[in-house]
Amino acid sequence: MKLLRRHKTVLLVLGIYWPLIFWLTHIPVPDIARQSGMSDKTMHVLAYFALTFLVWFAVSPYHKVQPNKLKPWLVLIGILCYGVIDEYLQGRVGRSVDGMDLAANLFGAVLALGLLSILGFWSALLAASAIYIFVISNMSNLLVLYPEYHLNVVFHFTAYTALTLIWIQYLQRRDYGRDDQASWLAASLTLPALLLFAVKASAVFFGCRFLWADAVSALFGITFAILVSYLVFTMMHRKIK
Repeated sequence: MKLLRRHKTVLLVLGIYWPLIFWLTHIPVPDIARQSGMSDKTMHVLAYFALTFLVWFAVSPYHKVQPNKLKPWLVLIGILCYGVIDEYLQGRVGRSVDGMDLAANLFGAVLALGLLSILGFWSALLAASAIYIFVISNMSNLLVLYPEYHLNVVFHFTAYTALTLIWIQYLQRRDYGRDDQASWLAASLTLPALLLFAVKASAVFFGCRFLWADAVSALFGITFAILVSYLVFTMMHRKIK
């Protein structure tokens, strides 16, 4: 069976992501993880949320999760079996074995399948991206660890660029603003800007500092994504004519 582009992309990302998290859980805990300020259980939830997300779309790239079908339960069982094996092997390489890690893994997997039972591919990808941006920005110190301060700017630019591109794809698939450039521009800008505002407005509640460099680099990322998308759509429209 010929694989379509979405399926190929998901399989490629999964082929990189799964070995990567396996490797990271079987080496001594990196200093950056210890200093990140993020709960170990939060990391497990995020890691298994992403893994389950990718596994589902690897086996069913064009369908939502249907809880009354067998496939999502097989995916869940497979992910949990991997989690048990992963914890066991960690104990063999000097890492601690923690039942609460398994509970966090289960929560991340169930959360992903629950989200995918409600949302389709692009809307689920959009929601997942927003969740990761919010959590990494406000629930960790990863972005301000000495001496890697440049990671802060790089993260905000790339994360908001990616989020905006996903949002634009979502809008395109609904033909929103196709014949009205002003409406398209406003819609493309609205959601990423609202997320940036929500993240920065809530930062104080998580004890995070407001850094103008973050906001500026995020806005540059949003603008860059909109500009590139506009140029691509314009070129495609001219070719069609």
